[in-house]
Order: sequence, then structure tokens, then C-alpha cells
Amino acid sequence: MTNAGSGSTAADGIAQIETRLAAQGRTLVGRTGFPDQAIPSPMDLNTAGATLVVLLAGDGTVNAVLTALDGWAGSVLILPGGTMNLLAKQLHGDVSAETILERLEQRPPPRRIALPYVTGDGHRAYAGLILGPATRWVHAREAARAGRPRQLLRAIGQAWRRTFGRGLRLQDMPELPRAYQAVFVQPGEAVMALTAVDARHWRRMMELGWAAMRGNWAEAKGVTRATASSFRLASRKAGLALFDGEPRMLGTRCTITTGRTCALVLATDQAPSSVVRSSSEGS
Repeated sequence: MTNAGSGSTAADGIAQIETRLAAQGRTLVGRTGFPDQAIPSPMDLNTAGATLVVLLAGDGTVNAVLTALDGWAGSVLILPGGTMNLLAKQLHGDVSAETILERLEQRPPPRRIALPYVTGDGHRAYAGLILGPATRWVHAREAARAGRPRQLLRAIGQAWRRTFGRGLRLQDMPELPRAYQAVFVQPGEAVMALTAVDARHWRRMMELGWAAMRGNWAEAKGVTRATASSFRLASRKAGLALFDGEPRMLGTRCTITTGRTCALVLATDQAPSSVVRSSSEGS
């Protein structure tokens, strides 16, 4: 499964991956190009005789596939095929797709693990959830990626105005009492890790905007960190949120909680972070 809009899904790279898998004795039973083609259901995969889905895409596509296949008895191998590749790095370390494929042949084999996620209003984030007015920078990021300078300037202006406006407040979180321009929420084994950005001055705002454009929000200065098993948004209006970089609207006073997938995803790193080991690939 690939996404042509992701950062690293050139045809020659895909062909090399298919060749490597074939050399390992694996038979290709289907290809899916998301989002032009629908994600196959667990029943579709079982009918095709699939036992492994190899996913070369960014975090947003990975999010959609994991959510659709949660409960499937097979395995999903996530390869770095996007911009940030946060989940791939958690599962395999900062290594290439070629290295990850080499590890499939090692003994003992990779293990299937259950991934934690944060959820709100039916949406999931496996790598991270971003809340607050600074989420408007996502439009500038997408305009920059698309090479549209006019849209980029307009998006930067709108994001700047929104970010300097009223910040986001959280309920049930005395450790984070202020209004914040951005809150980054990362799932963990037992609790969520929250990084709240308080950027009230123009210099801090520029640092936040630059971090947002690069997709690494937690690098912004002026952060406060906390943990929680759940919390609520204090907003009386629906607001934009980014689930693994994909924009979604959250309702008023939405509650953010945690969940966990079935043992679905293959991890080749010896100690992948923020995940729970479960069973071997062949079990």
C-alpha cells in the first residue's frame, strides 16, 4: 500500500521493495494506491490470502490504514514513506526501508505489537495529536509543499492572526492552567504526554510558526510538559485539530482519552518507544 502524495514513494523505490519481498519468498497478492483506491477491509485481505500488509506512506496514511485494519489477524509493516515518519522511527529506529526489510529475515523474527493512541470524537492519533490555534499553520505547510507561494503567504497571515488570538484552555489539567497556542499530545503505554506551547511574544510566535512549518511542534520554545490519562477541552466552539498531521474538527468540550490497537504492527527495533510488545509475526 502506497500514497503517491507522500514524500518517498517513487516508482523505482516501490519496485525495489517488491523485488526484495519476492526474494524473501513472499507472493504479492495486491496493490493499493491510497487515497485514489479504498483501503481493503480485513475481509478483503483474508479473501486475497494476504497475511502481511507493507505500508509505504506518511503518518496520515498510516493512521487511516491502522484504524481500518484494527482487529485484523495479519500483520502490518510500516516503512518510512512520508515527511516525518514518526511511527516508522518509533517501530524501527531512524533507518531506511531497505534496513527494515533486511530485519524481516532475522531470527528471532519481528514481533507484532499493540500501538497506543489518543482519541477524540472518534478520531485517532498514533504518532501525535496537535490542538490549539497554531493548528492553522497546517494550511501554510501544505501550501509550501504544493509550491503555491500566494496561498502560502495568505495561509501564513491567517495562521499568524489566529495564533496571536485566544489560546486553548484545558479542563481537568491543573498542571496546564494557561491558555496555550498549541498542545502536542503523544500516546504512551499508560498515559498521554502533553507538551503545551505558550508563545505570547512575536519572537516566540515566529519560532512556533517555523517549528509548525517543519512539522516538529515540540521543538518550539516556551513549553510546559505534563501527563494525563484523559482531559477535556474548555472551548465552547468546535476547533481544528491535527491527528497525525491530518486536520479534523473537534466538538465543544471534547474529551481526549487513550486506547490501544490489537497486536497488529511489526516492530524491528529491539526496544521501540511508546509501544507494547505482544506476539511474534508467526504466532
